[in-house]
Parts: sequence; C-alpha cells; structure tokens
Amino acid sequence: MIEHNFNEGKINKCQICNSSNLIEVINIGEQPLANTLLVNLNDDKNKKSFPINVVRCENCTLLQIDYIANQNEVYHPSYPYLPGITKTVDNEQKQLCDYLMQTLKLNSKDLVVDVGSNDGSLLNHFKNYNVKVVGVEPTDIAKIANKNKIETLQLFFNENSAEKILSTHGAAKLITSTNVFAHMSTLGDVIKGIIKLLSKDGYFCFENHYSLEILKKVQYDTFYHEHLRTYSLISLEYLFNNYGLYLFDAQIVTRYGGSIRCVVSKEKKNKTKRLEDLIKLEKKLLVDEADKTYDAFKNQIKNSKENLVNLLKKLKKDNMKIIAKSCPARAVVLLNYCNLNNQLIDYIAEQPSSLKLNKYVPGTGIKIISDDILLEDQPDYILLLAWHLSEPIIKKWKDKGLNSKFIIPLPEVKII
Repeated sequence: MIEHNFNEGKINKCQICNSSNLIEVINIGEQPLANTLLVNLNDDKNKKSFPINVVRCENCTLLQIDYIANQNEVYHPSYPYLPGITKTVDNEQKQLCDYLMQTLKLNSKDLVVDVGSNDGSLLNHFKNYNVKVVGVEPTDIAKIANKNKIETLQLFFNENSAEKILSTHGAAKLITSTNVFAHMSTLGDVIKGIIKLLSKDGYFCFENHYSLEILKKVQYDTFYHEHLRTYSLISLEYLFNNYGLYLFDAQIVTRYGGSIRCVVSKEKKNKTKRLEDLIKLEKKLLVDEADKTYDAFKNQIKNSKENLVNLLKKLKKDNMKIIAKSCPARAVVLLNYCNLNNQLIDYIAEQPSSLKLNKYVPGTGIKIISDDILLEDQPDYILLLAWHLSEPIIKKWKDKGLNSKFIIPLPEVKII
C-alpha cells in the first residue's frame, strides 16, 4: 500500500501514485501564504514566501505543487476565510446538502461529519433537516461555529479525531469535505480516519478544484500552498483503489469557478455514466493529448498576465483610479504573480463582515478595506479578483448605483 503522508519541504514524487515521472507545468515563483494577511506592512510575515512550482504526473495525471509549506503556518489560528458570508457560496452549500439528502436518503438518525468544516455553514443546512452533525476544524473559526450551535471539534482530522467522534456519536452515514480534500499533507491519515468513522453503508462526498476546469478557465490563481493537489478523476480512482474504497459518481459543479463533486463508498457500487464519460474525456486531454493541452494552458497564462499588466499600466498612465474588489485566497496569487502593488491598485474592497478587513495583502502593500466606500468613491475601474463570481457581484453593485467599469482578469482579460 502506498503511503500518502508528506512532510514539509520539496516533493520529488507524485502525491498519489509515488511516480517520479513529473513534468513541470508552470512555475509561479516564490509566493506568500494566501491566507496569512498582514496587520501592518512591517509584519515579519511580509518577508515569508515559499515556492509554487506546478508539476503533472505522467503516470496518474495528478497536478500538484512540488513544495509543502508547514501546515501549522498555513492553517494558523487566525485563518480568515469564512464561506458563510458569501451568499453565492452559501447557496452552493445548500445545494450540496439538498442533493445529498435526496440522493442518499438521509434521515434524523444519521450522522453527518464535515471535515474542514470552517464556520459550519454546510452543516447548518444539514441541521435544518434535523440530521445530527459534527464538524472538525483546526483553526479558531471552530469557535465561531460552536457559538452558532454547530458542534465542532477544533482539531485536524485523522484517525484520532475520528475515534473521538465514533466514541461519542457513533459511525457517520456521510462524511463531507468541501474545498479541503486536496489540501492536507497528511492525506493518508485523513483517509484512514474516514474509513474508521464511516458506517459500512456510509459515503464520503467531497468537492474540490478539478483539473479539466482549471485548464479550461486558465485558473492558475488556484495554485497556492493550501492546494497541494489538483485532482483528475484518473488520479482519484488510483487513490481510492489503494484503500479499498469505491469512487462511483462524479459531476462538475459551479463552486469556485468549476469543481468536481465526487461520491465514494465503502461498499462496491457501479460507476455512473457521467463518471465514466469524464474519465474518457480525461484520457483524451490529459493522456493522449497531454503535451498539446498543457502547452496551450501555459500560453494562455502568459498572455493573460501580459494583457492584464499592460492594461492596468495604461489606465494608470491615463490617471484612472483603479481599485480591486474581493480578496479570496486566489487573489494573493494573481496579484503577486503579476507583480501588482499599491502603486497600481489603491485598495481592495471586501465585505464588511470579512475577517480580512484592515489588513494588507503580503507582497503588494495593498490594504483591504470595507466595500461600504465604493458608492461614494466611484473608482474608474475595479479589478475583480473573485472573477469566478463576476455575474452576481457585478449585478449587485450595478443595482446599487456603482458606475465603475469592471476588469475581469481570467480566463482572458476583458472590461465590463
């Protein structure tokens, strides 16, 4: 059996199949930790950066970064991400809950455990169905979830935390994980915990960024130190087969610009047609035409960067006021990779309820402030860093009376 736990530092083999046959896709350079924001510009954290070199495995088609930063630094106590404050994301959480309730026919006797449960917003939707819920979250955001009456253990998920839940609540019928399963360096411990905690007829459902959607939409900004792996279904099949688990269903969903929703079981089940069709497409694009696929991806990244930087410099030269809107983790990657700083962008406007307010994006000197200022300020141009949510964000602010033009950086630069 292949082990799937990795230590901090450089990785010279595939995180799924252990092959050393790795090919570089894109080197994004030294980058700060995307969710470690600065209280002031003299903060020592401003000097910390780690390499992001994206490689692909020729054996199982996994995309991965080849360096793991210290996980306690990556998921520090003051980690600032809150999914529940973004209406679109919370709606996606509800859709996932509704789908699983109906598909798996869950009832009030069943236990749902969310791994990396954050503020408990997904579990809150299950709780509204009167299903028993428990979250597992290593950061201080667990305290917010508990305050909101979502029982949450402030721990990393592994066999030990699984045993704690098992001894107090019994086996789980469903374990979920949204935008987390590609993040853990101790992936093997996580899967062993899932196996221990799941009932014999239980399911594991997760959503994560998906390689085909990353390539299609030129989402290089999703490559940061939390996202150790970008899965293909081929690589996921390889992974779960290693543990005697069965990946039997997968579908592409809208979350985070295009994610894959997978359902895994302990009991053997036949693959759905949509899973088989996606694997067939992967074999074409990621195996038979891999060189062509990745050459096009690299060229699109290069062009998008050049076009964005040239546009912003031209607008600044014309004395246009440019600000940015929204600061998801991916924004830190884009800003640093394109060398955008407070000489070009005056500030980043973020939701008033965000934990990121009045902090600075490392490497840029750009301050994050409340978006309450936008209607009064009426900047000429707004670089939309949460570009994957462009439609609802633009509609919301146009309806409010904002007259600014929006710059969408990816998949290709455009002005709306």
